[in-house]
Amino acid sequence: MINFNDIGSWHFVSELDVIQVTAASNVAVTITAADGEVVLEGTYIAVNGEVRIYGLHRLLSPLIPESVADFKLTVGSATKTVHVVQCRIDTDEGASQWLTAHFLTTVTTERDTALDRKELLTVLPTETAVPDVTATAEYYNGSSVVSANHTLASNLPSGKTTEVDVSAASLADAALGELVAYTVTCGKRALRYRVAMLPTARYAFLLRNNFGAWEALYFTGSTDFDPEYSRESAVIKGRLSVYDLEETAVMKAHTGPMRPSGVALALDAARCRELLLLEDGKIGDAVGVTAVDVKHSTADDDIRDFTFTWRREAVLSAKLEKPKKIPKLFDSTFDDTYN
Repeated sequence: MINFNDIGSWHFVSELDVIQVTAASNVAVTITAADGEVVLEGTYIAVNGEVRIYGLHRLLSPLIPESVADFKLTVGSATKTVHVVQCRIDTDEGASQWLTAHFLTTVTTERDTALDRKELLTVLPTETAVPDVTATAEYYNGSSVVSANHTLASNLPSGKTTEVDVSAASLADAALGELVAYTVTCGKRALRYRVAMLPTARYAFLLRNNFGAWEALYFTGSTDFDPEYSRESAVIKGRLSVYDLEETAVMKAHTGPMRPSGVALALDAARCRELLLLEDGKIGDAVGVTAVDVKHSTADDDIRDFTFTWRREAVLSAKLEKPKKIPKLFDSTFDDTYN
């Protein structure tokens, strides 16, 4: 709950779920979206000198298409324009503090990645002078670890989201050695990645995370194929005929063992409604998740391996998948003069 007098320029939508107004009499309340559409209008009756407007998170959250949207709040004769940031969970910090110290992700611990994985980070700076997004990469040259700095994005606009590609492949440099880790920073914001030889992921989701920003979740565990068939039959001209047949290609994808950073991302996927397949680093079909199993515990021996049951959103959910080419042992780089 937040008092109307304490509302500033930047807030998570979860912060505005309940607004309290100190008033001796009835109060007219209006909330208007940036396009001028009135999303709430009414007169509230004061009880014991105050008015409370409930359930604004459920009202405003669907009206934030990406990460942030502007709303005009009018209470009586006072009006405030607020930049409202998408947020599907409760947070200890308000948006004004969070945005200056964090990227738009629920992952705050070291992440695992690989050279073949797509990694995206979104920043929503509120500073007047926005710092560049940089990466300090660490390379092992066979005897020691050396580091090098890279600029990933510059001249970022204040008050607007910027999506930055922070994939490990863009930082690889054979001349310096093997890329083993890197830290992405933007002012006080920092997030570290560990580069490892991870199992090949059959499927990956591109999801809108808790803050409405795009991130990738890779499934390195097994995949269960569980197609469902709906058949309608009847006896026609003395013979049993199947006159209607529908197929739903349902799959259960397992994330494989996950560290805390992966758990946070998997929970975001569980609460997300907008998911796309990520195939060979490119955006694929939209998918619908019909069930999730993200149950886990704090036990030391608990292996966090989550399951997502999903299908393609298209009516024809089954899709012909071409086999991937297996690299040849003796390709064009083989030195045939060797003996």
